[in-house]
Amino acid sequence: MKTYKDEAIVLRSHKLGEADKIITLLTREHGKKRAVAKGLRRTRSKFGGRLEPCTHLQLELYRGRNLDIITGAEIIDPHVPLREDHHKYICAQSMLELMDKSIHDDQHVSNAFQALSVSLSAMEGEVNSYELMLAAFELKLCALVGYRPYLDCCISCGSEIAGTPAVLRLSEGGICCPACSGPASAAVSLEPEMLELVRRIFRTSMADVSRISLDNQAARKLMRLSFSFSEYHLDRPIKSHRILEDYRFGAAATPTSDRVHT
Repeated sequence: MKTYKDEAIVLRSHKLGEADKIITLLTREHGKKRAVAKGLRRTRSKFGGRLEPCTHLQLELYRGRNLDIITGAEIIDPHVPLREDHHKYICAQSMLELMDKSIHDDQHVSNAFQALSVSLSAMEGEVNSYELMLAAFELKLCALVGYRPYLDCCISCGSEIAGTPAVLRLSEGGICCPACSGPASAAVSLEPEMLELVRRIFRTSMADVSRISLDNQAARKLMRLSFSFSEYHLDRPIKSHRILEDYRFGAAATPTSDRVHT
């Protein structure tokens, strides 16, 4: 059929011609799509403000030769609280950008839509640490697209790592014990508490992650860990990462213990 309906979350948009926009969407059934919203930039557009980033919609689309065309849009959840709080908005934008850069056009990744929808909804409520929420989302998304870090034991010798520091080797996708943590192309040091927190994140729903208490220093380290991991495996920078770091922590140099060792 030429027309179809699907749920979608708007990831981003950019101008097309004098009156139109191309909307990048994450849909429930059809994966990531780019579609044209005709006349969206006109004052009296039939879409109004429905196609803004973060908005959860029910869409009707027409299959075009190159890009599909949005013919109808009804809001399911506008996620207004995310727009009214600058801190929440920056974190939400990071989620959208990472999702956009993690999935190819027309690619469908199982549970990606649900992960984003649940995470945005959880961010609207009472959250103990926005940086923790973003870091958890990024690590879970990396796992969905095939880059889940191996955290069970040392990837070199197989020994159990509990109560001791470890090193997460980004190039090998897993942790090493102190005895095996020699030079690596890219690695992040993990204190025992941080390793246990990352393990806990993979066992915990986003709704429950929102209730985990974390001090600012630990949140900052976890956020930088997730940034390093996601950007390494995507092999591209995430612009909103830098915006969030500057907003939350200023442009100060990253502490030596937080750096990625190369």
